[in-house]
Amino acid sequence: MRLSNNHQETIDKLKFIFKQSALDSELSQLKVSPKIAAEDIWNKLNLWQIAMKAIALSNWWQLSLITLGSVSSVIYPHPPLVAFAAIAGNTLTRQKALSTVTSIWFANQLYGFVIRNYPRALESLIWGLVMGISILVLTWLMTLQPKFSRYNFQGYLIWLAVSVLGGYVLYQGIIVLIAQLMGGHGLSATILWGMFWQDVVWTIVLSAIHGCAVAAIAISLIKQIIKK
Repeated sequence: MRLSNNHQETIDKLKFIFKQSALDSELSQLKVSPKIAAEDIWNKLNLWQIAMKAIALSNWWQLSLITLGSVSSVIYPHPPLVAFAAIAGNTLTRQKALSTVTSIWFANQLYGFVIRNYPRALESLIWGLVMGISILVLTWLMTLQPKFSRYNFQGYLIWLAVSVLGGYVLYQGIIVLIAQLMGGHGLSATILWGMFWQDVVWTIVLSAIHGCAVAAIAISLIKQIIKK
């Protein structure tokens, strides 16, 4: 994987920090096989956390999510906003996550009014604002990652699952509530169930892509540390 300049600078800074620690001298004295050394480095330096931080600060992952999220609006009348909120909230900094979801929401509204010919009426504008505000609040909540989700892969997966399940219930709950207050625009159980699985599938796919990027960065760092 070819790293962007910002991405590489972040990794270089992280490597420098660890070089200054006593742990670095301990690792340099390891007289074991590369495989065992790699596992030891992974466990002691928590390269998963380092790689996660590098991606969270990067621009390429944010742009990738914005692009995929915008394209999803072309594919579905109801894009998987909860999935993108969950992934952005768990893999980007708060500022980047909020700007990412805002961009995806805006692209969805733009495509809806320009291409899908949404009614240019007050009700349509209200629904657009409800969706936007709801998904932003949801994303903000997801960025409040509890301590257990920040330091290991298992905790991250648990919080991601909670984000998707809880986020979907909260998001659709707000939509249903507003629909009741406004009268109409309800969604059937079949549609809601289909949208739920749509969010789940997109979350799994996006998480897999993100996981591959994390692994690639971690492996690259392991190789560089072992060589030294």
